[in-house]
Amino acid sequence: MNYWKSFCLFIFKASKRVTRKLNYIILTSLFPVQSQKDHVTIQRRTLEVLSSLSYRTGELKEYLKLIASSVSELLDLDWTVVTLCQDGFERILASSIDMNGDFQASLHGTITEFVVNSGKGIYVKDTSIDKRYGEPPEGYCAYLGVPLRLPTGMIIGTICSFHRQPRDFTDEDMRLVEIFAERAATAIDNYNLCKDQQKMIQQLYSEIRERQDVELALKKSEEQLRQIAENLEPLVWMYSHDGQPIYMSPMFEKMWGIPVEEWYKNSRVCLDAIHPDDRAYVSEAFTKVFTHSGNYNLEYRIIRPDGNIRIIRDRAFQIIDDAGKIYRVAGIAEDITERQQEQERSLRALERLSEIGELATTIVHEIRNPLTTVLMGLNFFQRMELPENAKKRLTLSLHEAERLKRLLNEILLYAKQETFHPTPVDLNEIAIDVVENISTSQVAIGKQIIFDPLPEPLIVLGDQDKLRQVMINLLQNACEATEIGGQISLCFLSPNESKQIYIQFQNYGDLIPSESIPKLTKPFFTTKPSGNGLGLAIVKKIVEVHGGRLEITSTEVSGTVVSVILPML
Repeated sequence: MNYWKSFCLFIFKASKRVTRKLNYIILTSLFPVQSQKDHVTIQRRTLEVLSSLSYRTGELKEYLKLIASSVSELLDLDWTVVTLCQDGFERILASSIDMNGDFQASLHGTITEFVVNSGKGIYVKDTSIDKRYGEPPEGYCAYLGVPLRLPTGMIIGTICSFHRQPRDFTDEDMRLVEIFAERAATAIDNYNLCKDQQKMIQQLYSEIRERQDVELALKKSEEQLRQIAENLEPLVWMYSHDGQPIYMSPMFEKMWGIPVEEWYKNSRVCLDAIHPDDRAYVSEAFTKVFTHSGNYNLEYRIIRPDGNIRIIRDRAFQIIDDAGKIYRVAGIAEDITERQQEQERSLRALERLSEIGELATTIVHEIRNPLTTVLMGLNFFQRMELPENAKKRLTLSLHEAERLKRLLNEILLYAKQETFHPTPVDLNEIAIDVVENISTSQVAIGKQIIFDPLPEPLIVLGDQDKLRQVMINLLQNACEATEIGGQISLCFLSPNESKQIYIQFQNYGDLIPSESIPKLTKPFFTTKPSGNGLGLAIVKKIVEVHGGRLEITSTEVSGTVVSVILPML
């Protein structure tokens, strides 16, 4: 460390000696030997000034002011300025005397314009007499000016000296100012270079910061994506464009029964674990996804190390870069074994239900035939003269036989596959007819049905008979739930910007327990003493075939409301 300090001190002292020697050589050439006796004082002072000039980066203004003041002092002049001349304007960068604010003026017609345009230094004893070069500032007669010339040869300004009285100048005076002009031009050039470098450095710094921010954001995004991938139930994997493994989420070990580290060591462990019957087409699809053949969506079987066979759904896709080339190949795999097993169970259950439905239909038909015979016999006995006790038993038997007949018909209706040929249907017209018929029936005696028909048709696409059956069933249920003197209302609603129509049946009878509402549309569930539990199940089935839905609510505020929601044309 001491060695380097001594070396740097030696270089510094040597450079100062070289600078003083160069300044002495310049001054010796400036003031010839025969005139050194007359100029010894100015020579010594000039040497001192040149030796003291030390430009530091960023201190341009003070440095140029020192140059201007030095020229005025050495040549005993009233005023010296360093100017910057650009685009036809002159701006004073430094002045030997204090000035208030910045000074900028047009170059046109000034003596400085001649110096800038000609690139030559001039001096004029009395500008009031010699007007060849232009006008000086007001109040000044004598003028000496030299251009500021960059190493490239470009003129960027001047050093101009003024005197209030006429004054003789010499070539030695001109050469002295040229020395200072060279220093000023060099300082300005260095200053501009420094500014450009600072600008470039700042721009580079901004780009670095921006790149760092992008990299930080990418790292953050990658970390978030990694956390998402590691917490997803499906397996996430990724390969490079040349088929090298990059990432496999931890779900791999749970799904395949193989540690993730084994995959990183040898990615063939996946292929080796695939069922032999599926291995060939999976390998072919995986190879093609690294070309422009495109993505794949496969289902295949794997054999875990414990011998358990699992079904995997694997979807692979290409990640394309800006050049349109494959950058990565990624994929999402999931174990669908339980899902497929559940689907198979559901399919078997549906097949079983279908078989039960067919069996129920057959049984109903088989029961209806002897039931018809029984009813015929009971009706025959009803025309006979029988004891009072026998008549009561006969009436009860007829009633139960009719109820059994209705039940069988409803079972057939529920088991029947609902199909219909949709046609435009006017719900308003159906509702008017249903309300008129039920209002005169036994179930509506002593009760008020409120319905205001719409002034215009309300058209939906559906089966008129089945929709009539829905309205009859729901309106009868509302009447049955309403006490004598109560009200039942039927209305149509269509919410704003909705393409649906709501048919609402409302009554204020006994409320339905909230736990019973989801069960109301289940077959054979009923809250009526004599009900069979198929009415609402059939209604729900018809509504759903029409692309609608059935909603039921029961509250103290609005009573029981059954809504049939159908799509409108």
